[in-house]
Amino acid sequence: MSDKTSSAVTFLDPAKNEQSAFQASFGGSTVYPSATGRWAVVVNSANSMVEFFDTGIERHDNHVHIKGTPKWGTTRSAGPSPSHVYSSHNQISIFNDGNASISYVQEGQLHTLPAPGTIATGTAHHGAMVLFDNGNYAVTHKNNSVSGALPEQVKIVNAQGAVVHAPALATKGIHGDAADGQQALFGTVDGVLVVRQTGEQRLIPYPAGSGTNWLSSIYYAKKARTFLGSRNNYGIFRIDPAANTMTQMGSTTKFVRVALDEEGESVLVLDEDGTLSSYDAATGTRQASRSLVGLLDVKAAMPYLVASRQYVYVSNAPAGKVHMLRKADLTDRQTFVIAGEPSRLALVGADVDEESGH
Repeated sequence: MSDKTSSAVTFLDPAKNEQSAFQASFGGSTVYPSATGRWAVVVNSANSMVEFFDTGIERHDNHVHIKGTPKWGTTRSAGPSPSHVYSSHNQISIFNDGNASISYVQEGQLHTLPAPGTIATGTAHHGAMVLFDNGNYAVTHKNNSVSGALPEQVKIVNAQGAVVHAPALATKGIHGDAADGQQALFGTVDGVLVVRQTGEQRLIPYPAGSGTNWLSSIYYAKKARTFLGSRNNYGIFRIDPAANTMTQMGSTTKFVRVALDEEGESVLVLDEDGTLSSYDAATGTRQASRSLVGLLDVKAAMPYLVASRQYVYVSNAPAGKVHMLRKADLTDRQTFVIAGEPSRLALVGADVDEESGH
C-alpha cells in the first residue's frame, strides 16, 4: 500500500500479521498488481516515475513458492506522465500521457533491465491500451476532432508501433478500457466501443433513457467472463458484447469505489452513504451488504478497496488503518494499524492455504 502524502510503501502480510516499510522515490503514488500477482507496480504520474516491487511470492494454483525476500526491482520507467497500467501475458505495459508512448517489460526481466522498452504511438493525450493474445496492442488515438485531453479513436499497433489496423470509428471522447485477450472494450461518450484483435470495431449503445451519461470505467471479471462498466451518478452495468446489450447491476448510482476481487468473480461497490455491497459479476445478484459507518468516515477517508478469494481490505488513511473483512458476509475480520496515511492498495501474492518451496 502507498501512503497518501509520504513516499512510504508498506508490505502487509495479513496471515502472519507482519508488515515491512519501504521507500518509493515519491509520495502519493498509485499501486497496481501484476498479472501473476508477484509484483506491485508503483506509479507516480506527477514525477514521471514507475517502480516495481517484488513480493517474492510466486503463485501456483492452490499453493505458493517463496522466491527471496520482498524488495524493489531493478527496472524503472521514466516515461512522461504515466497514467494507465495493463498487465497480462507476464508483461506489464504502461501508457504515458506525456507523449502517448507505451512502456513495456516482461515480469521476468524486472531484476535485470534498467528500463523498459518503448513504443511510440502518436500525439500526447490521456489514453490507455490493452495487449491482445496475438501480441498487438489496441491503443487510443487523438485526432483532435474534440478539444481536451481525451482521445476519440482506437487503433491497433504491433510491438514495433506500426499500425496494423487504423481507427475505424470516431467518438466524442474515450476513457476506461478492459479486455479478455480477444476483444477490448473502451468507454466512450457515444457508447461502449468494442475492438477485436482482428481489427473489427463497433459501438454498443447505452440503454434508453441514459441521456448524456456514459461509462468511463470498464472492467473485465475473468472468472465470471463478464465485462462491466461504471460511472458515478449513473451506475454499474454488466456489458454483453455478444448480445450488444448493457444491464444495470443493482440500483446504486452514487458510489465512492468499485472494485473486482482478484479472481474476477465478485464486484464490490462502496456507496457514498457508506454501504459496502458485493455482487456476483456473472449474474448481478447481490451477495452481501453492510454499512461501514462506525468503522470509518467514508467521506473523510475516501477509502480504496481490494479483495482476495476470502477477504476484503478497506483503506482508512485518516485513522492510519486498513480494515480486513470476510468477503462472504462482509463482517469484521481484523484491523491493521499502519504508520502514516495508508491510501492506495494493491493485492499481490496469493490467498491460498499452503506455502512450499522455501
